[in-house]
Amino acid sequence: MNKLFSENIMNEQMKNENAFVQEAEIEKVTTEISVEDQHDSENFERSKKIDMYVEFVLIFILGILVGVAIKTEAVKRVTMGFDDYQMNIARQDFDINKLQVDMMLNSADEISDSEDAQNTEAQ
Repeated sequence: MNKLFSENIMNEQMKNENAFVQEAEIEKVTTEISVEDQHDSENFERSKKIDMYVEFVLIFILGILVGVAIKTEAVKRVTMGFDDYQMNIARQDFDINKLQVDMMLNSADEISDSEDAQNTEAQ
């Protein structure tokens, strides 16, 4: 009797499992793209390309405007030698020629001092 009872329970469990398996099976879904969907996707691709070209044109125009603004400010502030004769020449704080002569004299003095020091050490 126990065997019969356990067999019935096992049969019922197998039926339940089969029912669950059937519910869980995945049906193959075929997707057909309609003509309208293809037309929409082509329009979407075309609009993406147009948007990209518009962005490039806007960046190009922005670059031109920034370049013109920088050039305008540079003309006001940077002198390249064209109007040098009109500039007020102020007294310079440094005389490069005098500094060069002073440096050469100092280096000559240092060389002679080091030679004297070496001669005194040698004696």
